[in-house]
Amino acid sequence: MFTLDFFSTDSDPAGVSFRDVLFLMVLSLVVVIFLLTLLINPIKKRNEVPIRTEILIEATWPSDTAYDVDLWGMGPDGTPVGWGIFTAGPSLNLERDDRGKINDLSIINYEVMTVRSLDPGDYTINLHLYSEFNEPLPVPVNVRVTGKGDMGEIYSGEVLLSRRKEELTVVRFSLDEDGDLIKDSIHNLHKSILSHR
Repeated sequence: MFTLDFFSTDSDPAGVSFRDVLFLMVLSLVVVIFLLTLLINPIKKRNEVPIRTEILIEATWPSDTAYDVDLWGMGPDGTPVGWGIFTAGPSLNLERDDRGKINDLSIINYEVMTVRSLDPGDYTINLHLYSEFNEPLPVPVNVRVTGKGDMGEIYSGEVLLSRRKEELTVVRFSLDEDGDLIKDSIHNLHKSILSHR
């Protein structure tokens, strides 16, 4: 009867050589994979990790409704950020676009924009009612703009969008050369962002 004794010391020299080479290949592969994982995902030092959000801009409107409200922003570089234009340079980013009930498994209607670097200059935050999709008007939208640390809450309030394609300036503010909020700069004088895209 034939028995397979792979680790037998009585086997022929070719089998021993084959087993040794196979073992060394597997061991080498494990070592290479381990080293590649360290090279692909290097461990960053604490001061090299970028800060993700300096200012958070949030817009919410009634849950489980079909309104398509868009959050638009413009930073000091003058580039508009909103639906279809998700980033502008190093600072403004549209993190979440909500289209009401279209392609959305969540009943919460919520859009988020972030400012990642505190570049000096003027910032404008607008709302645009793309479509009400047969929902009653006006649509109430709660907007909150919050800065990190000492900056605190820049703006918080409810605005009403009354007609389709309406663009409304929610808040405008300025940052100085040190990235600090200029308190007297907060206002809501209308400035169109959509006309710049």
